[in-house]
Amino acid sequence: MEEVSTIIAATVPHSLTPAPPFCIAGGEAILSGRPRGAELLAAVMVHLPGAPDPSATPLDFSGVSFIDVSCADELLNKLLLRLRSGELGGRYLFLQGANPSVAETIETVLRLRDLSVLAKVGEEIRVLGELGRPSREALEVLLQHKALTSTQLAAALGKNTNIVCNRLNALQRQGLACRLPDGTAGGRRYSYVSIL
Repeated sequence: MEEVSTIIAATVPHSLTPAPPFCIAGGEAILSGRPRGAELLAAVMVHLPGAPDPSATPLDFSGVSFIDVSCADELLNKLLLRLRSGELGGRYLFLQGANPSVAETIETVLRLRDLSVLAKVGEEIRVLGELGRPSREALEVLLQHKALTSTQLAAALGKNTNIVCNRLNALQRQGLACRLPDGTAGGRRYSYVSIL
């Protein structure tokens, strides 16, 4: 693993541009119902296009004391599906500041919808929602190193490069990693960058 770390440090300088956070609500907000979720979704969709491409935008839940399933579903299900469709280019998002109750509701909604998102909890990074073990294993290594090529991740995991490429592509489609050209081989080689 030490040899892989040396190669990574020498060849993969990529990182995503941090974007200004979107504060879900101010104060001790209680968010309830689909209409409120739709309002929040509309506001986030105005905010995100102003972020650089590529970038990662934090959705800040620190002003939210409670969110119900209907509101969380209306906001996050539609938002994550729109981001993953490519509608907003290389703009990614992660959650921060969610208290345990809010995080639990969000996780419930994402599991029901077979979606996932990264959440920053203090200094820890967690996956909320559904993510299979093989993809989770690849993501953990990517989060540790911040940026890897498929060859580097294959070496770190002791797996076949084709298998690892499939896992990395799945992470990118789910909005958990960003694929960037690494500047070599005529622009046909890529690095996969953690959004956090």
